[in-house]
Amino acid sequence: MIFTNPSQSRESTLIVEWGKHSLSFSVFHEQDNRVLHTEVLDLEKELNDYAIQDFEKLFKALDIFAFSFERLICLIDTTLSTLVPKPEFDATKNEALLNFVHDIPSGNFLYLDEEVLSSDYNLVYAFPSALKEAMEKHFVNPEFSISQMALLNYFAKLSQLDELFTIHLNDSELSIYYYKENKLLFFNAFSYISAEDIVYHVLNVLNSLGLDNERCLVYYSGLLPEDAENINLLKQYVKFLKPLERTNRINYASAVEAMPTHYFIQHYASFL
Repeated sequence: MIFTNPSQSRESTLIVEWGKHSLSFSVFHEQDNRVLHTEVLDLEKELNDYAIQDFEKLFKALDIFAFSFERLICLIDTTLSTLVPKPEFDATKNEALLNFVHDIPSGNFLYLDEEVLSSDYNLVYAFPSALKEAMEKHFVNPEFSISQMALLNYFAKLSQLDELFTIHLNDSELSIYYYKENKLLFFNAFSYISAEDIVYHVLNVLNSLGLDNERCLVYYSGLLPEDAENINLLKQYVKFLKPLERTNRINYASAVEAMPTHYFIQHYASFL
């Protein structure tokens, strides 16, 4: 049972993350500074294939969407994003820019942007318009972003960030971040199919940045057991590979505490 009394949901934040094939969510109770629940559910089809009526059907089927929340954050996982230096940023050109750097799949998208904290960049990304419309129809004042943005802003808040090379994986996408002396020097997201794809992208970025895969400490996060094929193969090429730990600035219910500490970093970072 997530809530011990009816008022708990109205005092809580719900974060919902939409992956290509999955939906995950976490509930955070601010007064207790505690994550009450985290769960992952499979989607019946790919996110971009969902129409508004499909989302509405899903909202009615899942108990978590029957509650009222003080705040609701909606994230998506996507590689359809790019960093733009602030002097060159123009919100009226978001769509043209993304179409230039990505092969946008069929479907209706909104082309949104956000400032990345403590950096000279804006992040531009494509967001499924059907999801945004369905969320706004079903909920009051939902907030929209992408999982990479949650991580970028989280890393920007780390006060002692001398150097950080970290990767985040979901079921089909890999994001890579590199900070040095509290400055964001690299970010990009890649689609992958196999463990070999992950190794290729990580080694390619390390090489491009002049970093040694035998010496650089590489952190990882995402829904990956430490004995997963993706991690086992990467360990053969990256000598120092370590799971990134979730923030210790909030508390966790026992079931959440029992999860590996590199799971759902992007959820809990959004609660800070």
